[in-house]
Amino acid sequence: MTADNLLRLYPRAWRDRYGDEFLEMTGRDALHLQQVIDIVGGAIDAWLSSDVRRSAKQKSGTGRTVSGGTIVNHVMTGGCTSARFRYTKRDALIGAGVMLLGTLLSTVLGVVARRNGMPMVAEMLLSNSFLGSMMLSMPFWLLKGQPWRAQVVLIGGMIAMMVAITYIAALL
Repeated sequence: MTADNLLRLYPRAWRDRYGDEFLEMTGRDALHLQQVIDIVGGAIDAWLSSDVRRSAKQKSGTGRTVSGGTIVNHVMTGGCTSARFRYTKRDALIGAGVMLLGTLLSTVLGVVARRNGMPMVAEMLLSNSFLGSMMLSMPFWLLKGQPWRAQVVLIGGMIAMMVAITYIAALL
C-alpha cells in the first residue's frame, strides 16, 4: 500500500493543506505495516477531532496555515518514515498477558453459557475468544501511540464486525 492510496482517507481540507508535504515525507514507495497503521490512525483522528479539522482550515496572521493534528506532527518529525517499532518488550508482555487472560476468560464464560442453556452466546464467546482478546491487546503494542479515538474506532469496529459475523453464522 502506498501513501497516495492512504491520503484519500483524510478530509478534503486536510489533504488540501498537508497532502503535498505528506506525500513528500512518506515517499511513493510501499509502506510498512506500522506506517500504514500510523496513517490510518491519523486519518481517523483527523475526521473525529475538531481541532485537526479546524487547524487544517485556519490561517495564522502571517498567512501561513496553523500546524495540524497528531499525524501531521508525527509525519513531519519523521515518525512515519521509520520502520522501527514503538513498543518495548514490556509492552509485548502486557499485550501477550491481555491475550492469554482474555482468551481464558472468554473460553470459561463460553463454557458456562453453554451449560446454562445459552448456545448462541456460548458459540460467540468460544469462537471469538482468541481473536477478540488479540484485538483488546492491540492498544498495548500495535496501536501504541495512536490517538484514543482512533483506537476506539479501529478496535470497536473490528469487534462489532466480528460479533455481527458470528451472530449471522450462528443463525444459519
